Amino acid sequence: MSVSVDPSSVALRPFGIADAADAIRDWIVRARWFGGKQRRVERIDVDDLGAVRRAGPAVLLSFWEVTYAGGEREVYSVPLGVAGPSESAPEVSSGHVIATLPGSGGPVLVYDALADPRTAAELWRLTVSGGRFPTGAGHLESHTRDEIGSVGEELPRLLGVQQSNSALVRGQRDFLKWCRRMEAGPNAELEMGEALSARGFPHVPTLRAHLSYRRGDGAPALQALLQDYLHNGTEGWAMALTSLRDLYAAAEEAGTASARERHEMVEERGGSFQAEAARLGEVTAELHLALADPSLPSPLTPRRAGPAELELWAGAMLTQLDALLAAGHPAIEPLRAKRTLIAARFEALRGLGDGGMALRAHGDYHLGQALRTDEGWKVIDFGGEPARDPGQRRELTSPLRDVAGMLRSFDYAAAAALGERVRPTDPLWPQLFRAGQTWANANREAFWFAYVERVSGTGLLPEGGAALTLRRAFELDKAVYEVGYELGHRPDWVAIPLRFLLAGEP
Repeated sequence: MSVSVDPSSVALRPFGIADAADAIRDWIVRARWFGGKQRRVERIDVDDLGAVRRAGPAVLLSFWEVTYAGGEREVYSVPLGVAGPSESAPEVSSGHVIATLPGSGGPVLVYDALADPRTAAELWRLTVSGGRFPTGAGHLESHTRDEIGSVGEELPRLLGVQQSNSALVRGQRDFLKWCRRMEAGPNAELEMGEALSARGFPHVPTLRAHLSYRRGDGAPALQALLQDYLHNGTEGWAMALTSLRDLYAAAEEAGTASARERHEMVEERGGSFQAEAARLGEVTAELHLALADPSLPSPLTPRRAGPAELELWAGAMLTQLDALLAAGHPAIEPLRAKRTLIAARFEALRGLGDGGMALRAHGDYHLGQALRTDEGWKVIDFGGEPARDPGQRRELTSPLRDVAGMLRSFDYAAAAALGERVRPTDPLWPQLFRAGQTWANANREAFWFAYVERVSGTGLLPEGGAALTLRRAFELDKAVYEVGYELGHRPDWVAIPLRFLLAGEP
């Protein structure tokens, strides 16, 4: 009688954690950064493994291949900390403890190495080492732009934000982004960071180092990026929610209000953000003008968007819409009645003739990707939308894709802050909803007008009403993407983009 052997357990055995294989698999599929939640997983196996440190506690670099029904595969980076009974327990929350295994002298903890400052420091050192580190089936290589120095006493700490990667901050100095899904080939964020840092563009954090992983003779995949830490930065999303909380408190106290009174209320209680929205519009325009520089290296070199590009954009929008409807999720059934109207907005791109400039845009632009610092707004995280493949994220596109993302973000902020305060069944909901929409519209207008004023006469956008036609199509396309994303990651939020798509004529 043959006994099935788990190859992942065999790979982990030399480090004394063979019995942790199933727990690691379970932890991967539950993680916020795992991108396959909407797909059926067939197998998860160790793809490569290397020991950065073997004790004190041990730090292992493990790469796990996820195989889905249909044969598609993805590889995820899972740095592991292993603390034996003679070592001090890691400083991690229960959510970062992967397994507790019995040992001869006591329990052995297996945990997320990024979550404990002691083990995270080893990964930081690896990123800035300027050297090569071998793994069982490949190697990692560090590339540095500046002399960075040692980690010292300021150990890196894991940020508790919900995102598709993991992030570490070391004191007030630097920010380390650790990529979870390994994607071999050119990386959009690295290309953008190198290009903008080389030109001294002031509205992005400076890139200091990066770590790449190569398996065998394959193409390198970005593992980590080290940038300056914007220690005095406040996320635009947090600022917007603060403004909205003040507004909703005032609206609740005031009771039923007319449209004029809501506008006055926004000016008095939520209006502090409009000036910031306008300045963010200016900074966004400056970013796009920098990316429209014809001297940028290939593949970032911009070009004029003519009928071919407009045809491509319209086709991609229609494909995404129909793919969403074909998924057949019950929550999106009401969207079927809007398909013709939405599709007409996309089809309108084919008749424009000129689409302005096609350039490498941010790709996933929203209030959470902008930090307000003492020096002004800074734009972060150029990785693109996580649900799109790497090739799509590196395509040249209209700068209005970014504009649409930020405009949608104002609607998201109003809805998120409202959901914090009341439920849709609460009698206060309609009253506060109208106040939130007034806030969102005021900030959308402030952002848009400032953006248009800054790019006027530069040729960045098409002339006349074509810019609005293009912007509106990208807004609808973004909302379609949001519906699909929320169904897979935050089902409770799917009503936010659906409401936008279903409200009136798109």
